Amino acid sequence: MGKLSVEEMLEAGLHFGHQTFRWHPKMKPYIFDARDGIHIIDLVQTEEKLKAALDFAAQLSKQGGNILLVGTKRQASDIIAEVAKAAGLPYVANRWPGGLLTNFSSIKNRINYLKQLREKMASKDFGDMTKKEVGLLEKELANLEESFGGVDNLTALPDALFIVDVLREKIALKEALRLNIPVIAMVDTNADPSGIEFVIPANDDAKQGIRMISQAIVDTLGGKRPVSGSESLKARGGVVPKSKKAVEQLEEQALDSKDITEVLEQKEVQLAEAKHEEEKLEAEKREKRATTKRKA
Repeated sequence: MGKLSVEEMLEAGLHFGHQTFRWHPKMKPYIFDARDGIHIIDLVQTEEKLKAALDFAAQLSKQGGNILLVGTKRQASDIIAEVAKAAGLPYVANRWPGGLLTNFSSIKNRINYLKQLREKMASKDFGDMTKKEVGLLEKELANLEESFGGVDNLTALPDALFIVDVLREKIALKEALRLNIPVIAMVDTNADPSGIEFVIPANDDAKQGIRMISQAIVDTLGGKRPVSGSESLKARGGVVPKSKKAVEQLEEQALDSKDITEVLEQKEVQLAEAKHEEEKLEAEKREKRATTKRKA
């Protein structure tokens, strides 16, 4: 089975964690060093953990299983949707629909209704409906597509989840763990890896890295053999590191050449977006409670 090389992961920036004061202590085993206030992830561990995840995905593929891909933040959503669609896999790239796993029977009804509404809108058979009523149906369809469009091919609970950013997707993670559904996840230095069966320690804010890891998972599940890191490097005339010392030297070189200020800015933007999303969700909950109270 193919694997990603440490050099490729370095090029993708997968070794950059969060600021040291934002770390989660349980990620300590996966941290290589700290530079300029940023934790550096040990890519030797990333390589090993990714291989374990790919082995699991390959075994799942042999058994006819599937994986639900989850990544809703700005850096991940387009990538997750793209790779999942290409492979015909279910995905959530917008907001996680609460109860998707733990209340799947009800969610299936919503998915079936989505399919019926699609057919109705495609047929343009609106009977005596007014233009306003048709407009409301169009709006309802758009909302349903946003919530359930990526899981419309999900007829049963998924066999596993692949998650980008377990802090952002904490509800999805909680539902999966509650149902004992295995989870593969890109886990950054600020997150708790507890309960996650296949932890891939990695920068979950780097688009190139997100694409690299998610594509490797999807290709393995789909039975396609991803080009191994060694093969791809040989094609470019590169050298594959064979020891931990060689890997450490590569990490040192990458740290010297990478603008850490830029990494910090990217991390701060991601944290601000996550905070804004949480505040938005909390405001919606308050509004919902207030509406329920008024109706009562």
